[in-house]
Amino acid sequence: MSRYQEIASDIEKDIIEKKYTKQLPEQFELAKKYDTSRVTIVHALKILQDKKLIKTVKGHGTFITTKSIPDIFLNSGVNEHNGFTRHVNSAAFHLISHVIAFNIRKPSADERKALNLDKNDDVYDIIRQRVLNGKPAKLEYTVMPVKRIPGITLDILHKSVYSYIQNDLGLKIGKDNRVITAEKSDAYDMKYLDCLRDDPVLCIHQKAFLEDGRPFELSETRNRYDRGALTVNGD
Repeated sequence: MSRYQEIASDIEKDIIEKKYTKQLPEQFELAKKYDTSRVTIVHALKILQDKKLIKTVKGHGTFITTKSIPDIFLNSGVNEHNGFTRHVNSAAFHLISHVIAFNIRKPSADERKALNLDKNDDVYDIIRQRVLNGKPAKLEYTVMPVKRIPGITLDILHKSVYSYIQNDLGLKIGKDNRVITAEKSDAYDMKYLDCLRDDPVLCIHQKAFLEDGRPFELSETRNRYDRGALTVNGD
């Protein structure tokens, strides 16, 4: 691994561990920290920018971004059932949830567009790890509007958010849109899914709607290639 790749990996881990939350230090500060040249830092930041983890604003610095939202979600309506379902046999599998992060923040421009929100609205920002039979299997990133799904707590996140929405809030869940991609593992996957650097990861990007058509969830689920499965129905 080259020096700039090592630096990119180290900065990525610092982002994961919330050492950097909004903005990275200036390039000259990073060069001093890693005892290297600014050219090497520029190459390292380019790797992170290609992963959509950061963006550079000329004259203002380098900012940490949220995970990107597929274009199909920004203007999509409610599609017909797409035929993807997940099955867990409780007799054979034991699936538990660990909450890695749970925050309330303002939505990004793309999130506002996808969820039909105003800039002053709040969203939940949730990261959960799913552990199957004692082994990490899935990593879930979820964004939900607070005003549309009020009252989410850590206790609810350890159980079922969808059950809370339907049984406690009395809302009916409608259709969803999904984009499925295959990617190489990133630093989050290596940390929370025990992936190696080049392990494949199955990614499901979802935009979910209430029955009345209001979008209430943007999520990305990253699945280890060797744990868990998706079943495709021929409906």
